[in-house]
Amino acid sequence: MIIYFYDGTFEGLLTSIYDGFYANTPPNIISTKYEHEVDFLSEVVNIETDTIKYKKVQTSIVTKIDPLCLNKLYNVFLSNKENKGMLCFNYLKLAFKIGPDIHKYLHNDLVKSIDSINKKVSLESHRFTGFVRFSYINDKFLYSSIEPDNNILEFISPHFQRRFPGEYWIIHDINRGLASIYNTISWEIVEMDMESYNELKNYTDGFHDLWKDYFTSVTIKERANPRHQKGQMPKRYWKHLTEVK
Repeated sequence: MIIYFYDGTFEGLLTSIYDGFYANTPPNIISTKYEHEVDFLSEVVNIETDTIKYKKVQTSIVTKIDPLCLNKLYNVFLSNKENKGMLCFNYLKLAFKIGPDIHKYLHNDLVKSIDSINKKVSLESHRFTGFVRFSYINDKFLYSSIEPDNNILEFISPHFQRRFPGEYWIIHDINRGLASIYNTISWEIVEMDMESYNELKNYTDGFHDLWKDYFTSVTIKERANPRHQKGQMPKRYWKHLTEVK
């Protein structure tokens, strides 16, 4: 078994795909060291991210297939799908043969899988524009902790930049140890540890109590529909929602 290890970046993934296309023996797994364990029977190839190779693959996807294909692959890269590296590799091999019509081949399991993952990442990104709940920390900045299934910080950050353009805020993906930090000019995704989360998670402020009171006051008990609510706001997200604490 041949395993390609890349550095966890999209550029690294496309570099791995480039090397896999031109290898005498293609890889069986494309992953990061943190996502896959190695046994003594495996041959490990450490892929060094190469800007030239990455750009060649990126340009080929856009020109020989279309930009939508590149967007779908990027969403799959940000997903929590296991063995997503090989999924992208095999999908691209097929897509380069078929061209722009690849999106119509939903009868193909590979195409259907890419399309499904893309939709799940997009849907979760959309949901979290409404699921994020902030606390105002020491009258200095807004803080929110989230636990999305997929790595969606860069998709939701522009929304909150538009919504709170004059506020300092932090949206913390605690499972991945990443945070989007906005300074009223631009946002940046950086590493953020659990120690910071433990210090901030129990902080409450006046807005916290006001939001709970508001949610209670607008709720019409006779029209409560828990089943519908769970469908629109899955229960796995409730941990960080002010109104259900």
